[in-house]
Amino acid sequence: MKKAWALLAALLLLCSAALAEEAPQKWVCLGCGEETSGDVCTYCGELPGGWTCAECAARNLSDTCSGCGLSREDSLRRQAEDTRFMAAFPAVRYLASTGDPENLFRLGRYYEKGIILEQDADLAVSCFRRAADAGYVRAWVYLGRLYDAGIAVKQDYTAALECYQRAAELGDVEALWYLGSFYEEGCGVEQNYAVAGGYYQQAAELGDADSWMSLAYFYLRGHGVEEDHGKALEYYQKAAELGSGQACDYLGYLCMTGTLVPQDTEKGLSWYKKAAELGTARSMYALGYAYQCGQGVEIDMEEALRWYEKAALAGHTTALAVYNAFK
Repeated sequence: MKKAWALLAALLLLCSAALAEEAPQKWVCLGCGEETSGDVCTYCGELPGGWTCAECAARNLSDTCSGCGLSREDSLRRQAEDTRFMAAFPAVRYLASTGDPENLFRLGRYYEKGIILEQDADLAVSCFRRAADAGYVRAWVYLGRLYDAGIAVKQDYTAALECYQRAAELGDVEALWYLGSFYEEGCGVEQNYAVAGGYYQQAAELGDADSWMSLAYFYLRGHGVEEDHGKALEYYQKAAELGSGQACDYLGYLCMTGTLVPQDTEKGLSWYKKAAELGTARSMYALGYAYQCGQGVEIDMEEALRWYEKAALAGHTTALAVYNAFK
């Protein structure tokens, strides 16, 4: 009886091996991005290895475009960077299948948002994790943000902190700012302004405007440092010089109201205009109010409404109400 069972087990193993050998090998179609098998794509009819050049649109099978000489690798990478999700997808999925970390990250976004592929949080996080483990720093930061906010994963400040630390070790400035914010707010760690300030200082010295803003606030409020309004103003100006609309807006407010600095409406309006150019809705609203009420400028309702409209379109609800009231 034992021999019979052994013979049966051997036969089952042989059958399984034969079935495995007969299973068609899957490949990612560069025409539509679907996983398929066989001699042609079952979804779009493209040949295995067939690709369309991102430069001249010539179809090819070889590794070099017959039309313009662009390599398949360069063409695929260019295609994967296309901001049109449908156009980029085949290249993204193919390159991700080869283990390319940047495109693993991109593929994760497709799964996360349910773009083309069925939405799948687990597969999204798996792609992000594989990209991060391969050294793609942006994936570590993104995973940190997911754990921080509890999006696609259970909220876990400890896991978020670990992800930000990994990114910071790879030299990411944004991760340094996030680490500073965790210690500033006491998220998953004991609140520590000194440690937070240290992270902000590192990021600021690497050119991060948000970190200069955070340091300015520390000196303004005396968080972990001696209160120093002069130093705070200096750091707000550094953030503004680096293109922070929020810093420009705040400096405009200080000048317009005479807070911490002598009142100077001309300088205040100048800061507001810089902030508005950077897309800051609050400054657009402030400019509208200035032209409506004659703060540092002659009253000009047409100009006021122009700024209120801009602010409303940028998401400022009060500006929308004012615009509608006057229109």
